[in-house]
Amino acid sequence: IGFAPIVKGLNDIHKLLDLVLNEADLIKIGAFRKLNKLSFSALNEKGKKDLISAKLQATIELIKYYSVQYNWPKVNIIFQQGLFYAYWCRKKFKDSPGECFKRKTQLLEAFIFRHKFEINRGMRRWLVETSKEAKNHLKDDKTLQFINIKIACKIKLLQENKPILIKLAMKLCMGGTRKDKAFNCVTELKPFEKHLKEVGSYTGEYHYLLARAYAHQDDDISALKHLRIALEARVLDTKVIYEYKIVKYKKKRARGYRSAIH
Repeated sequence: IGFAPIVKGLNDIHKLLDLVLNEADLIKIGAFRKLNKLSFSALNEKGKKDLISAKLQATIELIKYYSVQYNWPKVNIIFQQGLFYAYWCRKKFKDSPGECFKRKTQLLEAFIFRHKFEINRGMRRWLVETSKEAKNHLKDDKTLQFINIKIACKIKLLQENKPILIKLAMKLCMGGTRKDKAFNCVTELKPFEKHLKEVGSYTGEYHYLLARAYAHQDDDISALKHLRIALEARVLDTKVIYEYKIVKYKKKRARGYRSAIH
C-alpha cells in the first residue's frame, strides 16, 4: 500500500502535501511516505520551515486515515510522530509559533476524537491549553475559530448526558465567556458553511456535525437535510467513506424511527 506512480520522482513539498490532503488513499499514503523521507539538510531556512509544517499537517491527515481503518497501533505511532514534528515546528518558528500550536491543536483533536473515545481530563486539558496558546498568537484566525467551535460542539454532543462536563468543556473551549445554555452549535457552525476548504474541513465532516447539532435541538427536518448533503458528498478517500457510512446508518435509523411513530 502506498505505491503511486504520480508520487515517484516528486520532491516538491507543497505538491506532496496537497496529494496527502486531497487525493485518494493509495496516493495519500505514497505522498505521506515520500514527504517523510525528504531531508532538511539541503534546504534553506524557509524550506526547512515549510517541510516541518507540511510533515505536521500530513500526520493529522494520516491519523484520520488510520482511525477509519481501526488501525490503533498505527494511529498511536503517527500521533507520536506528529508530536515530534510539533515540537520541532516550535523550534523552527520561535518568533511566530502560532501556526505550530494551531496544527498541534488539530493533531490533538484528530487523535482524541478518533472513534468516540471517552475524553479524559488529561487529554481535555492538553487540548485546551494548546488551543489557548494558538489563540494567544493568532487572534483572528478563521481556521482556529472553526477548530475551537468544532471541538466544543463535539464535546457537547458526545457528553450530552453529562451536564457538568459540558459546562466545563464550554468554559475551557470557548474561553469562559458564554454559558452552556447560550452556546448553540448550529448558530456557531453555520457561518463556516461557505468556507469549508479555507478552514480545513470537508462536506462530509461539516454537514454530519451540523446535522447532529440540529438533531440535538429536535429539528429533525434540518437534521435530515444536512445528513442528505453529507450522504451525497463526493466520496474520494476512506475518510469521506467513513462519514458516508455513518450518515447512511443515521439516515436509516431516522427512517425507522419515523415509521415507528406514525
